Formats: sequence, C-alpha cells, structure tokens
Amino acid sequence: MLVLIDQNAFLIARIILFFVATMYIFKALQSVELSKIFKKNSTDNIRFLFMVIAIILGHLFVDAIISLFEHLNQVL
Repeated sequence: MLVLIDQNAFLIARIILFFVATMYIFKALQSVELSKIFKKNSTDNIRFLFMVIAIILGHLFVDAIISLFEHLNQVL
C-alpha cells in the first residue's frame, strides 16, 4: 500500500491544530452569556468551565479532521 504522507506528519499536525482549535473555541465560548446560571463574581468558575469545554471540543474537532486526512492518505 502506497502512503503519500508519513504518520509523524499527522501527529505533529494533530498537536499543533489542537492548540489552535482550542484557542479559537475558547474565544468563541466567551461570547456565551452564563451570568444568569452562575452567581455574581464567579468569573473563575465560568472561565474554568469554558476551558474544559474548549479542550474537549478542540480534541474532537481536530481528531475528526486529522482522521479524515489519514483515511484519505491510506486510500490514495
């Protein structure tokens, strides 16, 4: 089976894109207004919740994209 791109390139791309995607998702989540759910002056709790959600969504997004490219690399 012919492989166009080495697997190490996908690993490096996965790591770099994870941090980039997590940063953009965190910035996007900051536009959500959650002050009605949390108590006043609980910005640390909201920021922590956004960080956890951004890490999870960043991982899922990058895993889906890189897995697609890995599959295409094996098919071609």
